[in-house]
Amino acid sequence: MKIINIKLINIVLKNLKSGLLFGFLSLTFSSFADLTALSDDALAEQVGQALFKIEESQSTIAGQEDISFTRMTMGLKIEMNVTIDELSLGTFYRQAGNTCSVGGRFCDNTDVTDNYNAWNCTTSTCGGITDDHGNNPNSASAVVYGDLLELTTSEKGAATWGSLTGDHYASSKPFTDSHIFPSGFERTPGTDLRLRDVTFGRVIEHTDGTQTLEDFVIEKPFVEFAYDNSTGVKQISGLRIGFGSSTGVQGNAIDVLSGFAQPVITANAKAELIGLKGEADFTFAPYLGGVRTTGYIHPTKTIAGACTPSGIIGGIVCGKVETGEKIAEASPQSQLFPLQAISMDDAPTVWLSVQSKDVTYESDTVNGFTYNYETAKAGVWFNLGALSVYEGGRRLDITELSAATGVTANTQQPKHPDNYFSAHPNNIKYPNANNYY
Repeated sequence: MKIINIKLINIVLKNLKSGLLFGFLSLTFSSFADLTALSDDALAEQVGQALFKIEESQSTIAGQEDISFTRMTMGLKIEMNVTIDELSLGTFYRQAGNTCSVGGRFCDNTDVTDNYNAWNCTTSTCGGITDDHGNNPNSASAVVYGDLLELTTSEKGAATWGSLTGDHYASSKPFTDSHIFPSGFERTPGTDLRLRDVTFGRVIEHTDGTQTLEDFVIEKPFVEFAYDNSTGVKQISGLRIGFGSSTGVQGNAIDVLSGFAQPVITANAKAELIGLKGEADFTFAPYLGGVRTTGYIHPTKTIAGACTPSGIIGGIVCGKVETGEKIAEASPQSQLFPLQAISMDDAPTVWLSVQSKDVTYESDTVNGFTYNYETAKAGVWFNLGALSVYEGGRRLDITELSAATGVTANTQQPKHPDNYFSAHPNNIKYPNANNYY
C-alpha cells in the first residue's frame, strides 16, 4: 500500500518556542554526586513546564468500546511558512461502491470482504468525477459564480431558467478552465487525498517593492494512537496528527478528498430572467465529506442558514436553498475545489489521520466548546471543522460556527493566496492581489 507521496516541499520555521526547551538551555549542570532524591511530599511542591503531555483514555463512543487512545501533546508554538507542490496520500485500490444514493452522488459498498469500502465516489456510475448524467460535475455553478465566469446576461438567464427547471449545469464552466481557476483541476483516481500548490502563510508585497512573510502559526501539536483491543491483543488501528490551534491562511487546489469539511459560506446569487432581475444573499454550512470525493453536498448533514432575497427572482432563489436537501439538489456540482483559500483563527479542529478500520475519535473540549467529529473512514482521512459544536449542553447554530471553529472560506472569490516570492513561477499564477483576506 502506497501511503504518501510528497513533491518539492519548502518549509521555513521562523520560530520554535517551548518553555522546556528554554529550560534545557539555561540549566547549570552539576555533578551527579550533587543530585539527591526527593520525597513524595517534596516532589509535590515542585512546579515546572513539560515539553509534552501523555494522556490515555477509553473510547466513550457507542459501538467502539474496544477502542482506546493514547495522545502525546507537545507544548510547542511553531511559526512557519510552507509551500508544497503536491501532496498525495493513500494511493491504493478501493473497490467501487455498489449502492448509490442522492442521484448517484454518494456511495456505499456492501461487500464485507473489502476493508476500504465507504463512499468511494471515483466511478461515474456512482457520482464520480467524470460524469453526472452526461454533465461534468467538476464545474462552477453559473448561478453563484456568474460574475466570476464572465457570463453574458443571456447566459445568466439560461442558468436561472436551468436552476428552476432542474438543469443545474446550464452555462456552467469547468474547473479545468485555467483562465478562471489558475490551478486547474486534475482527475486523480486511486488516491484518498490529493492537494496541489499547498501553502501555509502568505507573502505580502509592499508599495516600496519589498516582500515579507506572514506566518502560519500552529500550537500544541499532538500525535494520537487508536488501539483495537477486540481480539485480546492490543493493536494499532489508527494514527492521528493534529494541532491544538492553527492560525493563518492556507491555500490549496483540491483534486480529491477523503475526509470532512464543513465551512460556513455566505453566497450571493444574481439572476435575470425575461427582463426580471433579482439576487439572493444566503448562508449555509455544506457538508463536504466522504471517501475519494470532490465534494458533493450531503443533503441531510448540510445546514441551511438565512436567505435575504431582492426582487421576484431573488425570492425564487431563496426558495431553492431553504433546506439542506434543496441546497444539495440545487448544487449537483462538486464544491470542494473552490475552497482555494481557507482562513484560520485559532482553529482547534484541524487534523489528519490514517486508519485500518473506521474510527470515531473522541470529542475535544477547548475554551468551553466541545467539538464532535465525523467518523474517520478506513484509509486516509483529513478533518477540517466539526460535525457539531456544543457550548455546555447547547448546540451552536450556523451563525456561531465560524467563530467557534475558527475556519472561514470565501467561495465567491476562489483565489489561491499568494505565498511565492517574485522569482517563483507560481507568483505569476497566483498574484499578490489574491491575498484579499
